[in-house]
Amino acid sequence: MEEIFHDSQIFEAALINLYKMLIWVRERVSKYFPQKDLEKIELATEEAIVNIIKHGYKHKKGKIEVEIKIDETLHLTFKDKGPKFNPLSVRKKINFTKDIKKRKEGGLGIFFIFQCMDEVKYQRKDQVNLLIMKKKRNKLY
Repeated sequence: MEEIFHDSQIFEAALINLYKMLIWVRERVSKYFPQKDLEKIELATEEAIVNIIKHGYKHKKGKIEVEIKIDETLHLTFKDKGPKFNPLSVRKKINFTKDIKKRKEGGLGIFFIFQCMDEVKYQRKDQVNLLIMKKKRNKLY
């Protein structure tokens, strides 16, 4: 697995920076993925970032480091120093038969991440939450 791209950037964990983070990721991965995959990567990225900001830091200041490594797979890692929280532990089955008007807001973010990415992992290392999302590259692209 020869690495063909590697970059990382640290952002202030605030919703006002969400668009800046999404653009930063898109600019770095767009030449390696077709549009259909880019849309999935962006949706998963947005969900991950919003979850870190809203649930990890809540109303506190903090930072999110976004790391991108590309070989035959995209390795997209989000690092934050919020309280230990494994978002995969709250992954729940979604009842799609329930009327959308009666469904409470939220709860679909982790579902979307799993639908968009090929692999999702969480680990806690040295007081840092690591959310690692992987997307295989199309060999023809």
